[in-house]
Amino acid sequence: MKTLHIAAIAALSTSLILATGTPVFADDQPADTTPPVIYSTGLSVGQDFGRFATFTPSFSDDVVAVQTSVNGHAFAYGGVKLHWPVMANLAGVGDNTDVDVTVRVYDQAKNYSEVITRVHTEFIAPEASFSPAENTVVHGITKITGTAMSDDVAEIAIIWGGEKVSRATAAPWELAWDTTKPAPRGELTLWVTDRAGNVTTYHRYYAVDNVGPAVRDVPDVVQAGTFYLSAWISDRAGVDRVEWWIDGALRSTSKTGFRYDFGGRSRTSMLEIRAWDVNGYASTENFPLTVDADAPKVVSAAPANGTLVRGTSVAASLRLSDVSGVEYVTPVSGYSGTDRTSPYTGKFKLGKDGKLTLKWWVTDLWNQGKYVYQTVVVDNTKPKLTVTKGPKNGAKVKSTVTVQAAASDKNRIAKVQLLINGKVVASDSTAAYKFTINTRKYGKKFTVKLRAYDKAGNATTTTTRTWHR
Repeated sequence: MKTLHIAAIAALSTSLILATGTPVFADDQPADTTPPVIYSTGLSVGQDFGRFATFTPSFSDDVVAVQTSVNGHAFAYGGVKLHWPVMANLAGVGDNTDVDVTVRVYDQAKNYSEVITRVHTEFIAPEASFSPAENTVVHGITKITGTAMSDDVAEIAIIWGGEKVSRATAAPWELAWDTTKPAPRGELTLWVTDRAGNVTTYHRYYAVDNVGPAVRDVPDVVQAGTFYLSAWISDRAGVDRVEWWIDGALRSTSKTGFRYDFGGRSRTSMLEIRAWDVNGYASTENFPLTVDADAPKVVSAAPANGTLVRGTSVAASLRLSDVSGVEYVTPVSGYSGTDRTSPYTGKFKLGKDGKLTLKWWVTDLWNQGKYVYQTVVVDNTKPKLTVTKGPKNGAKVKSTVTVQAAASDKNRIAKVQLLINGKVVASDSTAAYKFTINTRKYGKKFTVKLRAYDKAGNATTTTTRTWHR
């Protein structure tokens, strides 16, 4: 180990100041030739020294730069302050070798001093195992223990955000990991450092569980009466205890589900599930339950009750609502199959004239069903129609003529039409039915007839009359 001696230079400077009697200022001030003082490299002779080892030299306060070198390979550090750690450049140096580490310090005037320490290289990285094993469920403050470590391990540490948040330097090599801070991600970074300064980084993944069990798959609609109420309740660490509260009272402690009598009326009940895991973490979830005691309700029906229909069949449809959902709709008195798409449709046969009831069977998802009825009026009878006034067939007409008619039907007349040459030229919906015809508009010869419709759409037409002008 070697250092420069500066006592003679210091004494000379003092004698110069005394000789002049006054301080030296400005351009007359002599140049600074006093080197800084280095007290130690921070290394011990013969110590094990790793490829990426750091060490802390000590030196006087006027040092502004530090240089370390090994076999001519250097690292330089500017603006270094007292006790900052540095590294040595070990390029080309083999393992298990004795080498000299030189530390040189500079002051502002570029004066320097240096110290040399011989160390022994040791580049083999340390190894270790840790418990608990990866993927273990952890919570709260978890103890991480180093095991099966290399003989020369000097420190193990937990690294978070670039900082050592927990460290151990001796057996039993235990680290405290606060899994709640900052945000648990399940990944733990561990540093293992040996006496030579070699570092091995390990990443370990754990299942962090600092919350109570999760509760899901709870039905929002339940059937009235006795119903099996269930939920999916899970936790990484394991579910320890569950309480089922309905309408403010404890009803069960099952971990999966239970049968409960919700009574026979539709209403809303409140379910509260309280669950604890094996580590004591609790969760509470609330769920409104719609109790369904009713079959589907009719929102609308077509045709509407009392509608007049004609022909051999009628198409009908229903729009239904149910809190549980409509499951089954079929026309009982009809002849079409089950329909599962809204609006639900069916086809019904028509019989003789008069009232006809269309009958449906509808159910919800709980098979709660009822009959639904529609009433229509069948009318396949044509209305009666008679010409009461007007020129006869073959008559010669001129100018303007009037035609009157009488029409009747048990379900009322909708309208009477006047047809000339087969085309509708006028319509009258009020009895008595009367038409005024300007014969000059229709040539020398034309045909005339009347047609009556009832409210069901049945039609009657008079015989055709031919007129001449």
